[in-house]
Amino acid sequence: MSKGKLLITGASGALAEVCIPMAIAQGWEVLAVSRGAPPTAAPDGVRWLRADVARMEEADTLFRTLQEAQAVPDALVHLAGSFLLAGLGQTSEQQYRQCLSANLDSAFFTLRAFVAARRRVGGGGAAVFVSSVVAAIGVAFHEAVAAAKGGLEAMVRAAAATHARDGIRVNAVASGLMDSRAAAHLLRNPQSRELAARQYPLGGLIPAEQVARMLLTLVDPENGNITGQILPVDGGFTAIRPLVTAS
Repeated sequence: MSKGKLLITGASGALAEVCIPMAIAQGWEVLAVSRGAPPTAAPDGVRWLRADVARMEEADTLFRTLQEAQAVPDALVHLAGSFLLAGLGQTSEQQYRQCLSANLDSAFFTLRAFVAARRRVGGGGAAVFVSSVVAAIGVAFHEAVAAAKGGLEAMVRAAAATHARDGIRVNAVASGLMDSRAAAHLLRNPQSRELAARQYPLGGLIPAEQVARMLLTLVDPENGNITGQILPVDGGFTAIRPLVTAS
């Protein structure tokens, strides 16, 4: 039985490689959006659309096109974003603006268009976004990303409050460092992988599958009483510190 139509942005990214097949297996009809052409190994049965959702006009046009095709999505999984590892002094104005555009502007404009489309068809539906542990706890050399994800989390809570009356749920998943090709430049050798993994209380990097599973859980119609939440999938990074004992 179909769960409905699910729009996934950032569909050519590393997390989408995991999330799209998982969504199909769960019964979603997937609409995939990316700025470029679909990957050569794209799953069958997915409708691919091209749009730069960091631009308000393109996000609005995307949803108008879907409405005209009677394909307004029931749920949104927003995976569009980028990562910048740099401190204040190492971040150029262009890098800063690109980081906020990719992570915050894209989320704001996509949610704005999604909410408008859902309200035109009577309301209901769910949206979920990808945040980061750096929005909740200070991590060195993440200033621009922290600013973007902190803004995203505040937007999620405000939008959830505004549109509860429309039956539209809005949540986010805050992830630690995912073990995916997107982080390959940070995890380029066994030593860097070990050092990264040791930052997490449970002692390992975050599997992309766990993040994807939580994202899909939050838009599942069966979980209709969850909204305004930022749920961490971070190995305990933002919540606990393990007991350190002498070896």
